Amino acid sequence: MSEIVLSLSAVEIRYGASKVVEAASFDVRDGEFVTLLGPSGSGKTSLLRAIAGFVPVAAGEVRLLGHRVNDMPAYERDVGLVFQNYALFPHMTVAENLSFGPRMMKLPTAETATRVDEALQHVRLGAYAGRYPHELSGGQQQRVAIARALAMRSKLLLLDEPMSNLDARLRAEMRVELVALLRGIGATALSVTHNQEEALAMSDRVIVMAEGGIRQIGTPGEIYRFPADAFVAGFIGDANVIEATFAAVDGEATRFTVPWGETVRAAGRAPEEGDALLLLRPESVGVCAPGEAPDVESNRVRGRLVARAYMGAYVEMRAALGGIELVAKVPADHASAHLALGDDIVLHWRPDVVRVIRR
Repeated sequence: MSEIVLSLSAVEIRYGASKVVEAASFDVRDGEFVTLLGPSGSGKTSLLRAIAGFVPVAAGEVRLLGHRVNDMPAYERDVGLVFQNYALFPHMTVAENLSFGPRMMKLPTAETATRVDEALQHVRLGAYAGRYPHELSGGQQQRVAIARALAMRSKLLLLDEPMSNLDARLRAEMRVELVALLRGIGATALSVTHNQEEALAMSDRVIVMAEGGIRQIGTPGEIYRFPADAFVAGFIGDANVIEATFAAVDGEATRFTVPWGETVRAAGRAPEEGDALLLLRPESVGVCAPGEAPDVESNRVRGRLVARAYMGAYVEMRAALGGIELVAKVPADHASAHLALGDDIVLHWRPDVVRVIRR
């Protein structure tokens, strides 16, 4: 098993009387890319800053390579930090920006030059060493900020919203480049973002935060397919959240009564009776006309098409069922994508795509 680079145990952060992070515990292993994901105010940036040494820890422990660093000043911690706004020195060239850290460490001139050259080669900016930050594009500035952190050769790289200043197209390109770069050099990274797409695309594991607490830790696939609660399901991607009540065990499945008066099946046996939330991803919902017959094992409910939106690869369809609405995403080239507003439709989904959350 790989080495634990960062370990947090029951970390609590306070600003005055306000508790902004409570009982945060997780590990980051050597070579991992882990992302703290959550909305504004969830505590993710405060946690990152506490790991860097800029925010005090009120309780719990932060350990780097096994050593407790709660009381260690930021400049003594073996971490590299890439700021949200990159924080490049405007009066210094690219090479001078990269050499600043090693020079502050009082490394020999030759060693500093080697580190700067290697870091620039890693981010493919060797030809830009003499330029100033204002002469670079947003993507190039981001790579310089990463190279500056790499020149420190820190064991842990901390990234604070690293893509937030880039436009959508460049952001998509840069997240691929960044992951490839970090994997290529075997770097260990902890990133902060509120962008779920970015977190799912880049991370080995995702730590979902809300209201100062950790709601779930898992791989992108685990977080998306098996959300721990309704918040995670709604924050990571889109989800239909259906209030339901246990009705009966049905073979290897469980039946639940839903608000529009019918029962639907979820795979697996419910551990107890009572109220539940059924989480259903829109892309798992099929749509057809009433005369068509979906899979006999599928749940089937009738509704009326009240909204549709063409999204390129798929069409988002919203159906009204007895006072609530369900959303389906169907391929744009599927026949059901051309159903008209006001049409009666059938929505169908397999029992094994339903996630049951106890209330």
